[in-house]
Amino acid sequence: MLGQVQQLRPRVHPIWEHTPDGLVGRLFTRPTPVKLAHLAASPYVSCSYWDPQHEVAVAECRAEFEDDEETRKYLWDLFAAAPEPLGFDPKILGGEDHRDPKITVLRLTPWRLSTGGEAWRAA
Repeated sequence: MLGQVQQLRPRVHPIWEHTPDGLVGRLFTRPTPVKLAHLAASPYVSCSYWDPQHEVAVAECRAEFEDDEETRKYLWDLFAAAPEPLGFDPKILGGEDHRDPKITVLRLTPWRLSTGGEAWRAA
């Protein structure tokens, strides 16, 4: 997923966690009309990671909004406490705090992960 923040540099990075439901990624995003329409039409996104040695990892995911206050607060605190570059001040997205309607949480549930020629698919 790609987003634009300060200085027009792309920066959207989910925090990935192992949960009782399996691997889950979550990120803050702006609920723009275009994004809402795209995800309503097809709830699938792709997250790609690349490094200077040309190592690539791709997470193909089902995306859904997870907008309850408990999740918002948990993720806000998680991003604020994580070391850079993963961690950041969530206020850069335009929200004053985790309750601000200008931002929402997007939950990513991978159905396919690939890296270095290897791939995993959800059952």
